Amino acid sequence: MVRAATWLSALVRSCENRFGGRSPVTMCVTLNRVAGSVVVGVMTVVAHASLGAQRPVCGTRTTAACTAPGLTFQTISAGFAHSCGVTPEGVAYCWGDGRKGALGNGRRQVSRLPQRVVGQYAFVEVGAGGDFTCARTADSQVLCWGGERPVPGWPEVSDVPRAVVLDKPAAAMAVGRRHVCTLDREGSAYCWGWNVDGETGVGTSGIDAAMVATPTPVDTDARFKNLSAGLGFTCGVTLEGTVRCWGTNIDRIVGEQATDRCGEITPIPCATRPVAVPIPELASTVSAGTSHVCVLTVSGRVFCWGSNGSGQVGAYGPGVPSVPVPSEVTIKRQGPFLTVSSGGVHSCALTTSRRVYCWGAYDFAGNDQAGAEALAPTLAAGGTQFRAISAGQLHACGLDTKGRVLCWGDTINGALGVR
Repeated sequence: MVRAATWLSALVRSCENRFGGRSPVTMCVTLNRVAGSVVVGVMTVVAHASLGAQRPVCGTRTTAACTAPGLTFQTISAGFAHSCGVTPEGVAYCWGDGRKGALGNGRRQVSRLPQRVVGQYAFVEVGAGGDFTCARTADSQVLCWGGERPVPGWPEVSDVPRAVVLDKPAAAMAVGRRHVCTLDREGSAYCWGWNVDGETGVGTSGIDAAMVATPTPVDTDARFKNLSAGLGFTCGVTLEGTVRCWGTNIDRIVGEQATDRCGEITPIPCATRPVAVPIPELASTVSAGTSHVCVLTVSGRVFCWGSNGSGQVGAYGPGVPSVPVPSEVTIKRQGPFLTVSSGGVHSCALTTSRRVYCWGAYDFAGNDQAGAEALAPTLAAGGTQFRAISAGQLHACGLDTKGRVLCWGDTINGALGVR
């Protein structure tokens, strides 16, 4: 008993030191690979006891969580209510709401502990969607798992990865709330899944067919260098640096060229094929949120548009319900942006100083002012330096400069991981 207590105390101190000794640790686990699985050191109760009467501040709605001690990642993705990452070895882990199989561990459960996705795959990227997940391998395959019904593109509802049959190898992938898109090596786009709002871009919508059963070419001559899929829409940056979007226009995402009608019952404006969205300068990457979009330009500027109920577009206060044209987001006395990520009711961007700034609903921006909105980009996660950021529906996750995961925002269903 004494030896065990000494070991647990040392482990608590190790985690406190590793993730900032100034803040007490609410949970800390060690992860060891045994026969391809993860063994979790049982120490949650002891860790809490070691804090005494202190109130935990790691992983609240407004402070970053110590998500996965012992693991480092090269990519990260925050989804609707779960998160996933890929390690430098190509192993995928997921945590959060896996009640519909989104964690890929063969079980339907909610887990705050990172669960290793089963199978011997060499993943290079992962995308956490609504209630499912997809990942791309080093040999350009796409595998998906989870969902409440058989999702087009893989043969059955599965709690473990199933390969998607592609016409051409996938050079890139975009996972939305209910649909998925890929790019081949020439930049041609293919989409499948839910299509009520024309989000697959194949020229039809829910009025014709609510689902696109297999990866289908997007109806355009454009070639893309990257794509991003949101809720009911998709956007991409072409090889020439222009932006095109397709799908629902209910939040004025697609713009004046959305002349089609989509929907299952009541027709709504949409574009069933990609249409151009004017941007003040050439675009580098695009990020589609739940109902808004942000674009990073080649000079490091960020422009956002769409739904703005919580100020997630950034250029206006939350009193402006939607912003129909791309509007610039700026930070005083800060350099250009390196990347931007659009979430549900917030957006986050990484600057050249490696700091993350978020705007929109404060609860999900990694600040200490829950219940308000950030009308301008505000420093998140205590100024930690990051190399990657991903905004989910009600949370965000980032990789620090050592590849460690920090998450903040809504704590329900474990999307933040260990906290």
